[in-house]
Amino acid sequence: MKTFIPILALLLAMACKKDQPTPILFEDFSFVAPSDWKKFEAQGYDSKVGGITNGKDTLRYDMGMYSYRFTKETDATHYRTESMRNGYKTLTVRPKKRGKGLIGLYIEVDAFRKLSIYGQSKDEDEILEILASVTIL
Repeated sequence: MKTFIPILALLLAMACKKDQPTPILFEDFSFVAPSDWKKFEAQGYDSKVGGITNGKDTLRYDMGMYSYRFTKETDATHYRTESMRNGYKTLTVRPKKRGKGLIGLYIEVDAFRKLSIYGQSKDEDEILEILASVTIL
C-alpha cells in the first residue's frame, strides 16, 4: 500500500499535465500552437512559404504580394469574418459544414506583403485558436 499511493500520485500528475502552448516564430510573424505542432519552410518563388504541422493537420502560409485572398470561399460555403487586428485588415474564413473546406486567415500587412494561412481540419476550434494567435512582427 505504501508504494501504491506515490505511484497513484505520479500517474494523476501525468494525466493532469496539459499540452503547453509554444510560440512558433517565422521571419515576419509568429503563431502560438500546442507543443506538438512543428514549423517547416518551403521554397517559394515570389513569396515566403511554409507552415506548421502536428502530423495530423497542417497549416500552410504564403507571405508575399500575391497571397491567396480566399476568393473561392464565398458566403454560400464559408463564414467570412472581416476585422482589424493590431491595425491590420484581416479576413478569417471557415466552412459552414464543419471539416468540409478551407479554414484560414488573410492579413494585409502593406501594399507588398499579404499573409494567408490556411488548411483543413475537423478540429476547427484548435485551428481557430492558432489563427487567433498570429502576430505580425
